Amino acid sequence: MTSISSLFSLVHSLTKPEKRYFRLSVSLQSGEKEYVKLFDLLELHHTFDSALKKDIALQFPGTSVEPARKHLYRVLMKSLRNFQMEKQVEVRLMNLLQDSTILFNKGLVDESFQQLHKAQSTALKYEKFTFFILAAQSEIKHLIQLQFIGVDENTLIKKQEEINKLQGQLSTIHQHASLYELLLIRFWKSGTVRSLRESTQLNDLLLEEHMILNSQQFQSFESQQLHLQFQSVYFLMTGDPEGSLKVSYDLDKLFQQNVHLWADTPLYYVHFLNGILHNLRRMQYYEEMTFFLQRLNATAEISGSFALSIEYQVLEHELHRAVNQGQHGQAVALVQQWSASLDKEIDQLPIHIHAQLCLTVARVWYSSGAYSTALKYINRALNQPSNSLNRLLYVSCRLMNLLIHLALDNTDYLHYEIRSSERKLKAEHSWYKVEQLVFNHVKQWLRNRSVGVMPEQLLPLLEDPFEKQLILELGLQEWVLSLRPVKSPA
Repeated sequence: MTSISSLFSLVHSLTKPEKRYFRLSVSLQSGEKEYVKLFDLLELHHTFDSALKKDIALQFPGTSVEPARKHLYRVLMKSLRNFQMEKQVEVRLMNLLQDSTILFNKGLVDESFQQLHKAQSTALKYEKFTFFILAAQSEIKHLIQLQFIGVDENTLIKKQEEINKLQGQLSTIHQHASLYELLLIRFWKSGTVRSLRESTQLNDLLLEEHMILNSQQFQSFESQQLHLQFQSVYFLMTGDPEGSLKVSYDLDKLFQQNVHLWADTPLYYVHFLNGILHNLRRMQYYEEMTFFLQRLNATAEISGSFALSIEYQVLEHELHRAVNQGQHGQAVALVQQWSASLDKEIDQLPIHIHAQLCLTVARVWYSSGAYSTALKYINRALNQPSNSLNRLLYVSCRLMNLLIHLALDNTDYLHYEIRSSERKLKAEHSWYKVEQLVFNHVKQWLRNRSVGVMPEQLLPLLEDPFEKQLILELGLQEWVLSLRPVKSPA
């Protein structure tokens, strides 16, 4: 069941073309539409707060909002499916399969087989092997109903062998993906290898990957991609960032050589580039970021409705890079350069990108000493529905909020915020070590105790990728050094 907060997030994730398509679709229907009124209301408010809830209660008294909410969700999803209909290869393939079934049931056998053959050739061209198997299996089912008229045994065996070959390839890719996911979770949970036991476990995964590579029917784009991704993370875990970076360039070359395989879903490539840029920031390889920032920026040209999101993701990386290198003036100048566009367009971004950008801009103003301006942006991030933000982003926003109020000497608020945050985080049973360290540190500072021990406590956490990302993105090392030491009372 989709809640109002989730529906709010969905409405604000729509691009301008998607909104136009939705409004055009609903305009074809006559009569008063309560669900459109709800859409307008959700679109009007920029944050999911008490003001929005009050407006909903006024315009939809009692339980009258429920039918509107349910119908709006159904109409929105139908509109988005139709909007994407002709853009994604998988949707075109599914339509071909459905068309073939309809034509066969209507007695148009030749036309039905034409659709299946077109689906098979398209599926092979774009390496959508699952759809090739579905089309080939449908063809055999149709032939059975026709008692294999016009088909000999060798032809049937050849079709079966094609299906078996691709099923084997899909099974191998699934095993490879599972192995990569296991490696990835170990990296994000444990970081680099620090013991003989961890090294042995890592080598076992490497051996398994080698066996999988040897069992492949053929090299597809996805299988090559998985191998290079595996190698990239492996080098990171063994403390070889240079090796990982070299593999990242190979990965980018692979994507560039196979643009037709991901052009209809460019977010996969965008996700890959963002992952590399995050890793480079965490490794503090700032010069190497330029190449991948240019790649990300160029992707906006082929991404259609996602172009705006990509532009602001590039901005976010550039801002973090500047602040991490202590180039605070450059970061502020960049924010000011984008300020007019930012104020106008930030509410058009998907909520998680919106919140991430607000956090980043807040960090820029905080690092330059403009704490009140920083507070304005971090409040915008925290006013978004928390269920639309991933855990790391939400924690980062809460900690940045804490640092800003500490800089403003808002001690009353700090006492309240610490109690509120601790209650929430304890209920979730999922603290980051950096969270605990910052909360304990702020509480000690409020009690006028010395703050000189935190840098040493931070050092071991730099080995953990998640913890290191929090430390670097929030500038915690610089924050500790900026706090004035306060002696304990005699």
